[in-house]
Amino acid sequence: MVRKCANSWCPTTRHHNDGKLFRLDINLGSRSGENERKTEYIWLCAHCADKMHPKVEVIENTVTLRLTKNDPVRLVESDVPLRRAN
Repeated sequence: MVRKCANSWCPTTRHHNDGKLFRLDINLGSRSGENERKTEYIWLCAHCADKMHPKVEVIENTVTLRLTKNDPVRLVESDVPLRRAN
């Protein structure tokens, strides 16, 4: 079971359900022509999950897990100019 945030800089442990659990299906490939797959689970605390997501890179015999920044999501598309609240 995953017990610590996957962000190595984060000290948060998983003692309650805050955060996100990610299932990573990794295609390792195979020289025999058959696909070899592996499933890994990682957990990010709520604070880290708001800022990043996992990305897996497989190059030959090396599997690397990277945490990449989330792209900002535009919630509303509008032509109405924004007004500053007083």
